[in-house]
Amino acid sequence: PIVVTGATGGVGSIAIDMLAARGYEVIAVSGKPESVDYLKSLGASQVWLRKDIDYGKRPIETARFGGAIDNVGGEMLTWLTRTVDTWGNIASIGLAGSAELHTTVIPFIIRGVNLLGINSSATLRDTRLVVWNRIATDLKPRHLDQIATRTIAFDELPSAFDAYMKGTVTGRTIVKITG
Repeated sequence: PIVVTGATGGVGSIAIDMLAARGYEVIAVSGKPESVDYLKSLGASQVWLRKDIDYGKRPIETARFGGAIDNVGGEMLTWLTRTVDTWGNIASIGLAGSAELHTTVIPFIIRGVNLLGINSSATLRDTRLVVWNRIATDLKPRHLDQIATRTIAFDELPSAFDAYMKGTVTGRTIVKITG
């Protein structure tokens, strides 16, 4: 299976939707027990609650996942490096938990695990257009109406940040920019 952490956020929710639509078995990891049904409706076959995970202490743990999309960083990302199977890829795309990573080289040497960073702001325009076209066509998320459920005006952003910092937001918020 592919594991998606920070699963209830906009990026995690869309990742689950897109992966499940392509036939992948997806395990969602979340700190929100009230969101289990939401995550399963997007295509997660299992939902693991963050508080129930035993992160272990060994330099390499039992292989559990073929790959991972990590929105959290920190202890979660460290655990993923130790639990992704041989030749698996981990896309590190967020740091909601922490920007730190404490690991060893053992998973990279013994299992050939790859840790992939993203930098969308440096992606060439031609590449972006290809990706955006695919997201609008064959990779289009099936449940956008469930994921993007809130629209706010640009000037409402400051009052919206508190909910994000507390981790109480589910899905994606659309910011309407007028002018």
